[in-house]
Amino acid sequence: MTDTNTITIDDNAYDLNSLSEAAKAELISLQVVDRKIADAQQELAILQTARNAYAQAMAGQLPKTAHPNKKKDVVTIDGNKYALEDFSEEARATLTSLQYVTTQITQQQNSLAVLNTARRAYAQALKAQLPE
Repeated sequence: MTDTNTITIDDNAYDLNSLSEAAKAELISLQVVDRKIADAQQELAILQTARNAYAQAMAGQLPKTAHPNKKKDVVTIDGNKYALEDFSEEARATLTSLQYVTTQITQQQNSLAVLNTARRAYAQALKAQLPE
């Protein structure tokens, strides 16, 4: 927005008072979803920071790699297989946290995709409501 009474969309300035109620409603929805996208991006950054910290901690806690023929109770980290039975209690806790935060990152990325889809729909609906 350039000032409190106008909004600029695609290099065109519109007087907010001249917008229809439908256009104002779409604009409000667009602003709400923009705030939610910003919040979701910030949450994703926090989750990625936590994941990096867990991964770094995990690197210092890894046991020796598992025998290549071992198939049961094995976890793969960075292409290497490790037997869960060889993990210390602390390493198991770190692994659980790493797996949890990795799942949360995926969910947050999915939420961002939904929010971005909604944003595009609101923007398209708003443009359809704008005066020529």
